[in-house]
Amino acid sequence: MRVSGISSKGVKSGTPTGRTGDGLNVGLLPYEDAMRRPGGPLPYEWWYFDATFDNGYSAVAILWPMNYAKPWRRQCTLQLSIYAPDGEYAKHYLFPPGRLFSASCSTCDVRVGASYMRGRHPRYEMRVEAEGDAVDLTFEAETPGWKPGNAVNILPAPPRYNTMGWLVPLPRARVVGNITFGGREIEVTGHGYHDHNWGAAFIFHYVDNWHWGHVVCGDTGIIWSEITMERSLGWDRTYMFLLSRGDRLVYEAARIDVAYEDWLDSPEHPMPYPRTITVSFGEPGDTASGRFTMSVQSVVETQNLLDMAGVPPLLQRVVNRRLARPYYFRWRSTVTGEVTVGGESIPLECETIHEQMLFRGRRPAIDAAH
Repeated sequence: MRVSGISSKGVKSGTPTGRTGDGLNVGLLPYEDAMRRPGGPLPYEWWYFDATFDNGYSAVAILWPMNYAKPWRRQCTLQLSIYAPDGEYAKHYLFPPGRLFSASCSTCDVRVGASYMRGRHPRYEMRVEAEGDAVDLTFEAETPGWKPGNAVNILPAPPRYNTMGWLVPLPRARVVGNITFGGREIEVTGHGYHDHNWGAAFIFHYVDNWHWGHVVCGDTGIIWSEITMERSLGWDRTYMFLLSRGDRLVYEAARIDVAYEDWLDSPEHPMPYPRTITVSFGEPGDTASGRFTMSVQSVVETQNLLDMAGVPPLLQRVVNRRLARPYYFRWRSTVTGEVTVGGESIPLECETIHEQMLFRGRRPAIDAAH
């Protein structure tokens, strides 16, 4: 089932429309990855890059123009996470003065002090440094950029404060460069990804949770997400899905099936999490179909959002019990499965890092109709 246009929950013009062929491969213009300035009392925007390297290391870097945990402060945000194959990792959240942030309104050129993310298709450069650790990388696109629909969904909220935008300038890219980790400089090669988020909606209020990931197995790439809105919006769900093969985007869909199994309740985390996630896509007559399973091998990063906001422990317990359990997971998982493109079956066997953001803390396994 493809979903687009107007629903009872809002205008889903930012969902895939089922394009194929050249219509799916038109790419993006440079300004689409530039600063959006969404406006409103609490706008949000960030530029996200990640890379997985052939030596088992991986890294994630994000730049924001604000401190969203404490928006009253005149600060921007820099996040850098580096993961080693032996399980060691470094996670940095820095909040420099807001005057150190700058961004172009015509192309991707974002800076926080000496750190930057810049470029346009097909080449991006990134250097992000935090407390002695650093990534200095070049991304070369392997496919065109992608936006689902017109990239912007409209929520049933006050006008001007109801937009949520997302697009992917680099669905899949080759990456070369260096990382500095634990005092050592390491030359790396691998594959990477870049997306850009922005909006004027009160995202913490309207979104209950999202689950997102991307998978690269050889020359096959997958981007998928499931976004669940909060109770007042009927637990409405929006899906994003993109499949690439070689240098082409070959299939997009606004409906996938996501199954969560083998839930783990652990005293280490305030929320349970699924250790098995299966994604199925495609319908009879579609150009592609498939099914793949992500089996969680390790939790590589977590974040208690109330801790980040400086909420005292006693008040945290009250919020957790009566309102929400805002929490973030990032996992490393093995991927197994198969996709079919144009009658050709392609096995999937690789690793991926994927994430879940919980603002309210509703289990995604609960049926959306409840």
